[in-house]
Amino acid sequence: MNLFIEKIKNQVYKHLILILGTILLFIITILSWYADLPFLANVIFLCILYSIMGMAWNLLTGYGGQFSLGHSIFFGVGAYTTGVLLARYGITPWLGIFVGAFLAGLNGLALGVPFFRLKSHWFTLATIAASTIYMLTFTVWDYVGGSVGLNLPIVPKELAFYYMYYQGPYFYALLALVILIIEIIILNMIVKSKIGIYLTAIRDEEEAAKHIGINPFKYKMIAMFISALFTGISGGLYAVRFGILEPFAVYDIITVSVYISITGILGGIYNFYGPIVGAFIFMPITEYVRTNIVVRYPMYYGLHVMVVGIILIFISLVMPEGVLGWLEKKGILRKETIIAAPEGD
Repeated sequence: MNLFIEKIKNQVYKHLILILGTILLFIITILSWYADLPFLANVIFLCILYSIMGMAWNLLTGYGGQFSLGHSIFFGVGAYTTGVLLARYGITPWLGIFVGAFLAGLNGLALGVPFFRLKSHWFTLATIAASTIYMLTFTVWDYVGGSVGLNLPIVPKELAFYYMYYQGPYFYALLALVILIIEIIILNMIVKSKIGIYLTAIRDEEEAAKHIGINPFKYKMIAMFISALFTGISGGLYAVRFGILEPFAVYDIITVSVYISITGILGGIYNFYGPIVGAFIFMPITEYVRTNIVVRYPMYYGLHVMVVGIILIFISLVMPEGVLGWLEKKGILRKETIIAAPEGD
């Protein structure tokens, strides 16, 4: 019994920052609700949303070594599936989001079959090409609204829970937080299992992994499915939160795929919690520039994208190992890196 209690204590201490951060986020969201601060709540929602996608992306990239710039595919599939089921058939998003996530996972498996035959930058280029194909396909697909997009219906208040429809971002921020916690628990179990160990081995030296009996294709496909699934859940949340789906928005390479990768790179792709740290640094900056400068002064359109470039340059020059990796390197944080960085990083 004492041993069990000691293990619980160790886990609490190990994840103390995460626990305190979760409590703090919950309190801030509730306070923003009561104080009617929608901008703050919306930024929190986006931070959590990109944390979910960043964690999912990092399973494929940080562990599996497959650098994807096509995760907008899974985001878009999740968003459109949730939106179509609601708008066309009246199916509640409580179900639609998970249907969309499953379809996103299946799309990940379908793309993985040809893409995992490619190595290094060729895999990355293929994901970019596929993302563009999806976007162009949805712009000419009349069933989902074509280039005009799809507007979700406004429902009466008495049906708000069924349709997951609430005014303001407060509810969605709390819901996203719950999903993020569930994702952390699931991914933590996965990376500590043989799947995580095998993925790391494949990332570091695929040929050597083959020689010891590891099937790289099998474990890459597992990582792809899980990564696409959680990204699809994020797409569904986005759909019901904003109620407007446009192919140029949900399949956008910059504001979806690149943003997702930046959260991981900025926080540190060789740290389990790196994407969360990256999302909570990166998203407030871009949202502030977009809403307070770009929207007010249209002549500066695209400035938030330039900020992305500046952040990328800063990361590459100052902290290529990411924020958490840099803090560990400086001795500010105790080294808690779960994923061993390859030689030379």
